[in-house]
Amino acid sequence: MAIELWKVPVAPTALTRSPSFAVLPKRQCQLSIEFEGNSGVVSNALLFEGVESFKCTYMASCSAEMFNTAYGKLVRLGSSQWLAETQTANSRRSPSELQHLMICFDDGPCYEFICTGFRVS
Repeated sequence: MAIELWKVPVAPTALTRSPSFAVLPKRQCQLSIEFEGNSGVVSNALLFEGVESFKCTYMASCSAEMFNTAYGKLVRLGSSQWLAETQTANSRRSPSELQHLMICFDDGPCYEFICTGFRVS
């Protein structure tokens, strides 16, 4: 069962450009979005920390389940095969530290992360 952690503040169709993705030092990834606010363009960034693995799936390869679960919102998925494989391969972390997060946008991409956490800036 997916648990909603954060939601895009506007309708996902109202983003002014496609999300921007960056891999940062110290096993961090950042996903930035922009939308038109009352006083101009507003930027939000999701910073994923303790990233062990990430993937990006585009439109034709996204499943209906991905969009139904995570369209315009960041969700924590329960146990998944990918999370279990990552936990098994990673002996440095306790299995409870890692989580599988997902967020999808129009026409994809659908971003997924195995990480220890995230924050919004």
